[in-house]
Amino acid sequence: MIFVKQTTTFAVLFLFFPAAVLNAYDYDPNDFATQVVSYTQGTGVTFDILNFQLYNDPTTALDRPSQQTTSHDGYSSESNDIPVNPVHPAWRSYQIVTVGKGGELILAFDHPIADDKNNPYGIDFIIFGNARIYTADGNPWSSDSDPEIVTVAGTMFEEPGIVSVSQDGITWYDYNDVNSPMADSFAPTVGYKWDDTNDVWADELDPTKPIEPNFVLSQTAGKTVAQVIEMYNGSAGGTGFDIGVFGLDWIQYVRIEDDPAGPPGRTTEIDAVADVSCCGDYKHPFPEGDINDDCRVNTTDFYILGQYWLYEIQSPDDPAQIADLYDDDTINFFDLDIITENWLQCTWECE
Repeated sequence: MIFVKQTTTFAVLFLFFPAAVLNAYDYDPNDFATQVVSYTQGTGVTFDILNFQLYNDPTTALDRPSQQTTSHDGYSSESNDIPVNPVHPAWRSYQIVTVGKGGELILAFDHPIADDKNNPYGIDFIIFGNARIYTADGNPWSSDSDPEIVTVAGTMFEEPGIVSVSQDGITWYDYNDVNSPMADSFAPTVGYKWDDTNDVWADELDPTKPIEPNFVLSQTAGKTVAQVIEMYNGSAGGTGFDIGVFGLDWIQYVRIEDDPAGPPGRTTEIDAVADVSCCGDYKHPFPEGDINDDCRVNTTDFYILGQYWLYEIQSPDDPAQIADLYDDDTINFFDLDIITENWLQCTWECE
């Protein structure tokens, strides 16, 4: 009787409940740093040439990276919004904070940033700064600039900062190897996609999606701004960091310091810090019945369950435990019931 009931449930769910489709980034302020733990202003902090405010407000590093900013010619009004793109970053005093020589900025999340196994490329968090790629002709970007015409030089303006992470805000782990990524470096922030069919700025890009690590600055040389944005593959850019290099499962604090060996006259500026989104993270937990941890309850999970059907768990390390959803040390109808009740449930980008 139980088996007949459950197979019937399976059939009904299969016919009438297709998987959800999740594609665009769903903004959540908790994806970004939510607290300024401390800010020590270093030397060399300048001011915004439009409003004469110093770049010393650390709260500008909270929430998402800026998507729009203003012209950088010193004459445009503050209402003249221009989308942030690889050659024109956020630069206003209400958008970025300068760390300064000898300075320090410590931010915290309201949840642990985990070393999630499904994080793209192993990247766990992303820092957005003020870096930009130089245009090939050296001219500044304006509201009249065309992303399909302006080309880039493949070199950039950056203000590298040293990054450290911590679980408790006391013990710190530094990305201080010569090959370690640095804040306010490649890749520059981008706010929106460019629709080359309609010649308009289109959907917002995902600030929780890291750029493919093999994408390097030299690959942009000679490309148009529109082509560079396309190379981001849906990411909003930023510099990605892997906490797994320290053997940590999670962290909750991020510290940024100016690199004393950085370019003269420059100092690190920060716009935002984001937690990378993935299947199985704090916002997309694995659905009950998702045996293979792909955030979908489907035929693959049924197949795995079938491999271990009526199998009795032999030890705590028995591989069959992954199919023991009911946690009774046996693979049986109770586990099947969990899968059928959650058939086609999804917490990630389902098709």
